[in-house]
Amino acid sequence: MISSRNRDELPGVRFPALPLLLPLLLSAAPVSPALPGPVRVAILSDFNGPYGSTTYPPALGRSVARIVNDWRPDAVLSAGDVIAGQKASLTDAQVRAMWAAFDRDVRAPLSRAGIPFAFTPGNHDASLPRDRREARRYWQAHPPALTFVDRADFPFRGSFTLGGGTVFVATLDAAGPVVDAGQRAWLAAQLASAPARAAGIRLVVGHLPLAGVSEGKNRAGEVIRDAGPLRQVMQRGQVLAYVSGHHAAYYPAQLGGLNVLASGGIGGRDYVGHPGTARSAVTLLTLHPATGRATFQTVDADTGQSIQASSLPARLDGLGGPLNRVNDFR
Repeated sequence: MISSRNRDELPGVRFPALPLLLPLLLSAAPVSPALPGPVRVAILSDFNGPYGSTTYPPALGRSVARIVNDWRPDAVLSAGDVIAGQKASLTDAQVRAMWAAFDRDVRAPLSRAGIPFAFTPGNHDASLPRDRREARRYWQAHPPALTFVDRADFPFRGSFTLGGGTVFVATLDAAGPVVDAGQRAWLAAQLASAPARAAGIRLVVGHLPLAGVSEGKNRAGEVIRDAGPLRQVMQRGQVLAYVSGHHAAYYPAQLGGLNVLASGGIGGRDYVGHPGTARSAVTLLTLHPATGRATFQTVDADTGQSIQASSLPARLDGLGGPLNRVNDFR
């Protein structure tokens, strides 16, 4: 045992006295906190089949396998239309069978892999009163493993964080063309909340886009009506991008200074003014909270071939546009 009297003097070793060490300890450079790492999110939307369908196209199964086995993202983010509802003649049993098919083919495989399925409802999921009742029934029984900030109106709208709070996501109830003043006020409050302000990246997800993307959907009722006030809320809240579905055409763009991502779908549509361009798409969105940027890795869900943003039309002049293509978000 080393006594207090001789602890500074061991054979062959000399320890400086504590007063001599203090200036060195006090002058040591502080250790900088580690910058947040990237957060990876797979974007998978609009894969419903014909009304009442309880099967999905083969490209969906391949996309789920790619997400589970190759990409392994932090979450899947869907802009809606995951079942084929919105038909009044469908029975409760048929709608529940569609949700069971979704559970079997999509949610359950992702859940087994530890990948939560985050979403906003689409028009085929949650337009009719019966569809909304059954959507609520399904999702309350299978809530995604997310860090929720607001889930008072789950599953129709809400907010949550990813990446340990480095990414904030708000989902709108935008299954139809009207996002009213109440929803805009709710979104503004969410974007002003402490979790949103603390995040390096903020995203908003809604089913209908702010401007026309695909030829078959480029008409009133298929885009957000009077989208300017909603876009202003997002810009004031420093949202990196608005992610939408419905038009089933993948397109990253800017609209009046706001980044927008039309997420595409399984069974795509032609771009506005560009016949013969339809293809299915699934995207891995890599978010960089430390720099406020995002990059895309997108593949054709039917062929597995890469889709480069630079290969897409430079501009789309749809309803509510124009949309100007971008190669990344910043």
